[in-house]
Amino acid sequence: MAFDESKRVLSVVATEKLLLHIFVHDDSRVGFQANSSAINLTKWYPEGTLINHACFICGGEELLLVDTSAHARIYSLTTMQFRPATLNLIQIPTAVYSTPDGSCLITSHVRGSDLTLTAYHWSTFGATVGIPLKIPDLPLDQPLLLTSLTGRNIVHLVTLDIDTQSCRSIALDITQKATEFHFRERAVRGGNAKSGNITAHNCLIDCHAEVWTRFPVLTAIQRETITSASERCQRTLVFITEQDHHGFVPHFHNLISTFERTSKKPTGNLLKRIDVSSTTYSAFHNSHIGGVEWSVSKFRAGEWLAEFLCLIPIQIAVTMENRFIPLKDGVYSTQLEKSLLGADVNRIVDHLSFGWYESLFQSYMAKKPVKVVSSMGEQSVGKSFSLNHLMDTSFAGSAMRTTEGVWMSVTPTKDALVVALDFEGVHSIERSTQEDTLLVLFNTAISNLGAIPEQLRLKPRYCRTIPFIPVECDCSRPGNQPESVSINIGDHH
Repeated sequence: MAFDESKRVLSVVATEKLLLHIFVHDDSRVGFQANSSAINLTKWYPEGTLINHACFICGGEELLLVDTSAHARIYSLTTMQFRPATLNLIQIPTAVYSTPDGSCLITSHVRGSDLTLTAYHWSTFGATVGIPLKIPDLPLDQPLLLTSLTGRNIVHLVTLDIDTQSCRSIALDITQKATEFHFRERAVRGGNAKSGNITAHNCLIDCHAEVWTRFPVLTAIQRETITSASERCQRTLVFITEQDHHGFVPHFHNLISTFERTSKKPTGNLLKRIDVSSTTYSAFHNSHIGGVEWSVSKFRAGEWLAEFLCLIPIQIAVTMENRFIPLKDGVYSTQLEKSLLGADVNRIVDHLSFGWYESLFQSYMAKKPVKVVSSMGEQSVGKSFSLNHLMDTSFAGSAMRTTEGVWMSVTPTKDALVVALDFEGVHSIERSTQEDTLLVLFNTAISNLGAIPEQLRLKPRYCRTIPFIPVECDCSRPGNQPESVSINIGDHH
C-alpha cells in the first residue's frame, strides 16, 4: 500500500494479480471512494513477477513500484503509462521512501548487521547511481519515518527505539549542485538554519502552480482567435507591497522550477519568460498615473471577447431517469422538455441554442467549417484533463467524478472551429446502462473524431460503427517533443 497525504490518495497493489487500485478520500462521504476500476499491470511485467513495494512521489501524480526482480519503475496516474527509465537496484529493498519535498527516493537495505540507506534523484531516475547515506546505528527491526517539520524542505528521518523508549530524529540537508544531490547529516537543531522570517502560506502566489497543474501551459492545438498578436507585450507580473521586495522573484522562479520538475509538462519556456517584479504602491502609482502611457497589450475588442468566451465551457445535455435531455443555453427547463415531446428533428434543432457560443457559430466565425472532437471512457480516467491539453480547453477535472452530462467548449483555429465535447464517464454507479447508451449514441452521431483512453478497448463490432480511436495523451514527458504535447494516435485509417 502507498498513501499520499497531501492529495489524500491511497493505492493498493494486488501483488500476485498485479492489479492497482486507487482510492481517493471523499469528505462528503467521510471515507475513501474507488477512483474508477482497477488498473491491470500485467502487460508491463513478465509472468510470475510480484510487486514488493510502492510509494507515491510527493507532490505529483506518480507511483513508484518495486518488483521481485529488484527493478523500480514509475507509473503515472495521469497518462496511465510507465516512465521509460528503470532503476536497477542491487537487491530488493526492505522499504522505499519519497522525501516530502518531492526531490528524492530513499531505499533501505539490510547488509549484514547494518541497515543502509541510498538516495536517488527523481529527475535523473534510472540515469545515475544512488548516493549512500552514512547514518550509523539504524534499527533493523523498527520502521523508519521520513517526514518534514515546519516546512516541506526541512526533511527529517525519524527512528523509534522501543528498548530505550526514545525517538531519534536525523535532519537531511538536501542541496542541489548542477544535477547532483549531496546529503549530509546536519547538527543544527530544528532543521533549516536560514535566518530571517519564512512565510508559511503564499496562496496568492502559489495559486499559479495550481492553475498550471490542472490546465495546459502548452497545448497541441492552440486557439488562434487573436490576429493582432503583434501588439502583444511580454507577460508581466508585478507585486505591490511595502516590504520583502527581494523575496518575490526567487520564490516565483522556484515555483516554476518545482512545477516543471514534478509535473513533467511541456512548457516551451513560456513560464520562465514571465517578467516578475515587485515594487511599492507609491512607485507603481507614479509610474502609471499622470498621463504616462502604459506598456500593455492591445487587441481588437471582438477578438478579445471571443478569446474570453472560448475559455468558458457550457453544459449542453444531461441524462436522468433513462432519458437524454438537451439543454437550452446551458439551463434545464421542464417546460422546454415537455414542449419537445414527440417533436420532429427540425423543431428540436430550432429550439436549441448554445448560449454565448451562438454568436461564434452564426455570425462572428460563421464561414469557418466546424469539426467536433469528443471524449468517451470510464469515470475518472482523465478524459477532461486530456481534452484540455489536446484542445486548449478548460473543462473542470479532478480525481473524483466531475463531469455530468455533456459539456462543450470551442477552440477557434486558422482553418476551422474545433468543438470539444466532454462526456460524462460511463460504467459509473450513478448512471444506468440505458443512460450510458444514450450518451454513446449522441457521441457517435455528432462527433467527427472521438478519443477514448488507451486502456479502454472497444469490441470490433463497435469499432465499425463508432468513430473512436485510442488516444494516449502523454503530457508528462516533454523530452519526446519539447515544443508541444506528445500525442500518439493508434490504428486510425
